[in-house]
Amino acid sequence: AGPAGLTLAAQLAAFPGLTLRVVEQKHGPLLVGQADGIACRTMEMFEAFGFAERVAREAYWVNETCFWRPAPDAPGHIARARVIQDVEDGLSEFPHVILNQARVHDHFLDILAHAASPVTPDYARRLVDLSRDDHPTHPLRAVLAPSDPRLPQASHALRARYVVGCDGARSAVRGALGIALEGDAANQAWGVMDVLAVTDFPDVRRKAVIQSAREGSMLIIPREGGYLVRLYIELDKLAPDQRVANLDLTPAHLIAAARRILAPYTLEVAEVAWWSVYEIGQRLCARFDDGQDPRGRTQ
Repeated sequence: AGPAGLTLAAQLAAFPGLTLRVVEQKHGPLLVGQADGIACRTMEMFEAFGFAERVAREAYWVNETCFWRPAPDAPGHIARARVIQDVEDGLSEFPHVILNQARVHDHFLDILAHAASPVTPDYARRLVDLSRDDHPTHPLRAVLAPSDPRLPQASHALRARYVVGCDGARSAVRGALGIALEGDAANQAWGVMDVLAVTDFPDVRRKAVIQSAREGSMLIIPREGGYLVRLYIELDKLAPDQRVANLDLTPAHLIAAARRILAPYTLEVAEVAWWSVYEIGQRLCARFDDGQDPRGRTQ
C-alpha cells in the first residue's frame, strides 16, 4: 500500500469484475514522512486519476532551486552560487511540488473505496509464502500472516492469477521468485528530517542544494503549510560491511551535521516532526517476473 501498489490498485480497480487484494504489513495508512517530492510528470499521472488539482492546492510549489558552494574568500563558509528555475519552460503544464506522501495515499485510497471494484487494503498482514501449482484458473497460492505476532488473526492462504510485488527493497515477492538485486550500494549514510527550524540562512524557504568544503552536502526542501522544512543531510561513509541501522544515530547527530554544513549560518531546531536515516543503493533485477503465463506455460 505504498505509492507503487496503490497506483496499480487504482488502475485495476477501475475494471468491474476483478477481485483485487492489497496487502500491507503496516498497521494502517501512512501518517507522516517518507518520499514527499512530486515531479511534474507524476502530477500529470495524478491528473489522469482526477486529483492533481487537489494536490496542487495543498502542496508547496518548487519554483526555484538555489545552489550554495564553499565561499571563495572563506572556504570554511558557504555562499550562494546561483538560482535557477526548477521546471524549465515547456516541460510540463504542472509544477514540481512537495506534499506529505500520506496525503497522496489518501487520494488513492479514496479512489479505491469508490471504484468499480472497491478495495480496502488488508493492513497488518505480510506475505510469508508464495508458490505455484496446477490449479486451472488461479495457480498461485499466497500465504498471509499477521505482521505482528501478538495479533490474534491466524495465517490464511488465498488463490491468485497474478501476484505483483510492490514491497520495496526487501521484497518478499521478489524473494519468492528467487530474483536477486544486483549492484553495489554507495556505502554512504544520509539522514532526513522534517523540522521546525529557527535559522538565519536566507534560502530556508526555497529548495537549496548546499555543498560545503569539508562537512558534506545538504538539501533543503520547504514543506507545505509554510512552517516545516525537510533536510537531507550527508553523513559519514560506511565501511563495506557496515549498515546504517547499526550506527545508533539520533536526531541530535543529524542536527549537528546540518549545523556544520550551514556555517557560518546558525540553525536551531524547535521541533522534529519526523526523521530517518538510510543508505544509498543503486541495484537492479535481471528480470521482473517468473517467465510464465497464468497457466504455467513459458512465455
